[in-house]
Amino acid sequence: MGGGWPCVGTMLGSLLTGTGLASDLDDETAVVGDLDRVERLLWVLVLASVALDVYTTYLGLSAGLSEGNPVMRWAIHDMGFVALAVAKLLVVCGAVAFRARRPKYGTTIALGLALPWTVTVAVNTVALATL
Repeated sequence: MGGGWPCVGTMLGSLLTGTGLASDLDDETAVVGDLDRVERLLWVLVLASVALDVYTTYLGLSAGLSEGNPVMRWAIHDMGFVALAVAKLLVVCGAVAFRARRPKYGTTIALGLALPWTVTVAVNTVALATL
């Protein structure tokens, strides 16, 4: 039924029995549910990694290490350590605002923050461990 057109068979199956469309919708809902869960977990990772980044940076600076980012090095030198926390807060708020305007990119936005900050925490931790 439908020859080379697999969607015709699915459409006819859903029209005649209601099963084809229902199972397609169930599959799509399951995928969306999985993406929602992944996105939520990524945002938790964003919050954890930014907090750990700020904390490990504070520990490193207190131990005499220097900030690797030249812009943040200047900001911390001129405005104090609070500049780092404010910068991170602004980035997270901007990402959340962008996510609110473009929800379909929520997972990508969260991953774009979580990945580099998690790597930064790992680098900071290694640097602290070698003191």
